[in-house]
Amino acid sequence: MGGSGSGTSGGYRRLPRDIENLVAEARSRETERLNTQVSEYLAEVLSTFRGREADLTNRRLDSLAPVLGNVVEVDKVLLGGSVAKHTDVDGISDIDALVVLNRADLVGKPPAEVRAAFYTELDAKLDRSEVASVQVGKMAVTVVYRDGMEIQLLPAMQSGKRVIIGGPGGDDWMEIAPRRFQAALTDANKKLGNALVPAIKLLKSINADLPPQKQLRSYHIEAMAVDAARNYEGPLVPREILIHLCKHASARVLRPILDLTGQSRRADEYMGEAHSVQRRNAAQALAGIGRRLDAASSLDEWKAIFGQ
Repeated sequence: MGGSGSGTSGGYRRLPRDIENLVAEARSRETERLNTQVSEYLAEVLSTFRGREADLTNRRLDSLAPVLGNVVEVDKVLLGGSVAKHTDVDGISDIDALVVLNRADLVGKPPAEVRAAFYTELDAKLDRSEVASVQVGKMAVTVVYRDGMEIQLLPAMQSGKRVIIGGPGGDDWMEIAPRRFQAALTDANKKLGNALVPAIKLLKSINADLPPQKQLRSYHIEAMAVDAARNYEGPLVPREILIHLCKHASARVLRPILDLTGQSRRADEYMGEAHSVQRRNAAQALAGIGRRLDAASSLDEWKAIFGQ
């Protein structure tokens, strides 16, 4: 009486080593089982995203060049778009393609004039059996198809060895390097066993359900995902990579991130300066998502996060 007894410390009796090992093995099996269940579930979620059919997309992009005069190429390596990078989720990402022109009559003209000429030619020459409308914006021209697909085209000019587009304000020309970001994303995806792109798709899906003031743009998510891949050393499973991406992005979103394409100075110009109110709102939302994902200890909790 009053003694703690053999093998005790502060009144707490330690389990025998073999029982501790059994408990650890049971926990490991449970974690492995959850990872398997979640991986299978996330694969199902990914399969429900009605990604645009690659063959149809490519056919439509290829059909645009003959319609226009003196096209150098229709570049499917996109400026922050999602077709060439395979990260499109229907209703979340737009299709953006770069149309590089080499027209003597447009040399020296301002971007607005080039864009207007590009729009006029498309609007007049496109086959209307599939096309519902052609719309012109501040930087791009959008072809709207009757089945709901939209292809956003950014007119560019060949200037020697350079490719130039209208700047964010739509008035000045700027040089771009459209293939640089695709290469960075491809390398990051390979490093993570081709599991980074699925994680991007999943985060875009979650992002689409956030209040508008907390939502991130598609290209911004992709840029932060490339950044997140640099310091990831965990398991190459969708669950762990998605959690890491959310946690990393919740801190990274507070500071501007470089736009590797050269399309703009930053990939997140729309969020303002470092630690802006919009950035803090986004950081709070991402941190909350990360905590929910990390704490989810059952398949039902994961389903709840995706609204099921």
